[in-house]
Amino acid sequence: MPRPPQCSPVVYLTLTLILVLPLITVPRAAYGWGREGHRLTALVAEQYLTPQTRAEVTRLLGNQSMADVAPWADDYRSSHPETAPWHFVDIPSTASHFDRDRDCPVPAKDPASFWHDCITDRILEFEQVLGNTALTDAERAQALRFLIHFIGDIHQPFHALGDERGGNGISVSVLGSVYCGTHHCNLHGVWDDELIEQHGLKEQKFAAMLIDKIQQNHWERFDGGDPVAWAEASHRYAVQALAPNNAILPRDYIETEEKIVDAQLAMGGLRLAHVLNQILGGATNPAGAAPAVPTAH
Repeated sequence: MPRPPQCSPVVYLTLTLILVLPLITVPRAAYGWGREGHRLTALVAEQYLTPQTRAEVTRLLGNQSMADVAPWADDYRSSHPETAPWHFVDIPSTASHFDRDRDCPVPAKDPASFWHDCITDRILEFEQVLGNTALTDAERAQALRFLIHFIGDIHQPFHALGDERGGNGISVSVLGSVYCGTHHCNLHGVWDDELIEQHGLKEQKFAAMLIDKIQQNHWERFDGGDPVAWAEASHRYAVQALAPNNAILPRDYIETEEKIVDAQLAMGGLRLAHVLNQILGGATNPAGAAPAVPTAH
C-alpha cells in the first residue's frame, strides 16, 4: 500500500530544535490502539464477514459483538501479566526485517514452548486454537477474542518497534500541548488515541469513513498476508514516524500520520475478517494439525 506523502524527518528535527520544551512525563503502558481503535477495527471487520462466519462468531461470543470484545485482551492482561508481551514485537528501528530469534523471545517460564512471546507467534497460535473444532467452545471463544485484539494491535505501527518501549519512552507535545487526555503525551500514546481523536468523529461515522476509504482505494485487494508481513509493514511506518524525545509534533505531522492510522485501522479490519472467514467459513483446521511457524529472516 503506498504511503501518503509526508514531511521530511529533517523538518521535524528542525521544528523540534526550535520549539523543544522540557517535559516531565508519566510513562503509559503500551496498549496498542486505545479502546476506540480496537472497536473501529472490529466494526470494519464485521462488515466483511461471510454469513457463515458471522453466524459462528455470534455463536461463540453470545450476546457480545466483535466490537464489544475488541478491547478485552487489554483488561485481561491486568490480571494475567504473562500475556503482556503477546501484544507487540520488538523489531529494532535499525532492522529491515523481523527476526524471530532476535525480536520474539521464548517465554522465560517455559523455554520449551513452541510459541514465543510476541504478537506474530500468538496470532498464529490463536488461529490454530480457533480452527480446532475438537476444543471446547470456551477455548475457541477466548482464542477469537485474542485474535480480534491482536490483529488490531499488530496494525498499530508502534507495536512493531522495539526502540524506547515502542515509543512509550519518547515524550512529545501535540500541537503545543503536553497533555493527551489526562496523561502527559508520549509518542506511543499519540498513535494509540490522539491521532484517532483528532478526527473528531463519532464511532459509527468513523467506521463508515474507513469503509468508504476501503471502497474508494480498493484496499480489499490487500486483505491477505501473514502476521510477519503485517508486523514488518507496521515497523516501516513506525520508523518513518519516529520523532526525537521532547519533540513538538506540528500540524503537518498530525495530518500526514492520520492517513496512516486510517489505513491501518481499515486494513486491520479487512485482515481480521479475512482470517476469520478462512477459519470459520468452512475451512477449519483438524485437531492436531501442525501450526505454521513465523519466518525468521
